[in-house]
Amino acid sequence: MTLPEGTRPSVVIDTYGGAAGPAGIVAAAARMSRQGVARVHLVGDVTVLQDCLSLLPYDPMTLRLVPAPATYPLQAGDTAAKTEAARIALPIAMAMLNDGEADVLITASPQELVYSLAQRHLPKLPGKPSTASAAIFPTVAHGEGADPLALLLDVSGRRAHSADELVAWAVMGSTYARTVTGVAEPKVALLSTGLGPGDGTPEVVEAHERLRHTSGLKFVGNVRAVDISRGFADVVVTDGLVGHTVRGLLEGLTTMVLEAARYAWKTKLTWRVGLRLLAQGVGMLRTVSEFQDYGGAPMLGLQHLVLVANPDSGEAAFEKAIRLAARCSSRGLQAELAKAVQTLSEAPKSPAAPSDRPRKVSEVHGG
Repeated sequence: MTLPEGTRPSVVIDTYGGAAGPAGIVAAAARMSRQGVARVHLVGDVTVLQDCLSLLPYDPMTLRLVPAPATYPLQAGDTAAKTEAARIALPIAMAMLNDGEADVLITASPQELVYSLAQRHLPKLPGKPSTASAAIFPTVAHGEGADPLALLLDVSGRRAHSADELVAWAVMGSTYARTVTGVAEPKVALLSTGLGPGDGTPEVVEAHERLRHTSGLKFVGNVRAVDISRGFADVVVTDGLVGHTVRGLLEGLTTMVLEAARYAWKTKLTWRVGLRLLAQGVGMLRTVSEFQDYGGAPMLGLQHLVLVANPDSGEAAFEKAIRLAARCSSRGLQAELAKAVQTLSEAPKSPAAPSDRPRKVSEVHGG
């Protein structure tokens, strides 16, 4: 169900993560409070947060400071100190979720830490599906108005031990894409070694067969890692260890291309001419690869929504994350996820007759 008309979603933010520092997070929260986007709770050193707020206009009725017994690192790049502070602040924020004081948690602390603490402090959805950490990647847009992004899950670095996990992640990822991005029928694919239904590990092969017959899911078959950026699927499901590796490679490749473009621009006039010809493409890569444009990615399978932003997130990214959190809450995402998982748990697991030929990615996209 969606929130009643006029109700503002409530968001709690861990202020120890991200490159913006507490000042940037406070600035984003103050702006969102004035615009009526959400009620925001900032967890951190209240003295520091108050100093930041003293310089900004904000709505005191919709912005609250929650004390955490942890100091901010003296140096912005002190990752170890930021992680230790987040280790103290995140359980406080998660307790607020459990107590009903907040609807969504936003954090830019290390994903591994967030995942570990969420497993300890937050209850799972009924049916207890395995938690999946998602990442968002740029893709080639297909059709006017299409959102050139794909949701990849799981990227937690943990192995998937059964087809049950892959199927549950596919259902939750599809539900998230449909509810939050507005895609009527999100295309869902399995990441595998080949496009055939028999390619991949036994878990992937079994999941492929079951997803073909999962009601309400637009399953388009297998994709390879090279296909993720081609926009063949809105949701790509994979083992957490594989997903973690793929995420690192894709992020590294994007960074390498942009750095190469900067180097070429500074080095030779002929290279500058070439880059001018490619400016539109390089600009598009930069635009869609900027995490500031989408704010954060969900951690699915929990009774409460957690959005994990990039560790390098600045003020703009936190503003986007607050807007995303408000949209997820107002559209009743958690209720939709619970319903989808419940429906899946009640469905028979036995696959249909093997004579039903699976659809291939090439067929769905006219290749």
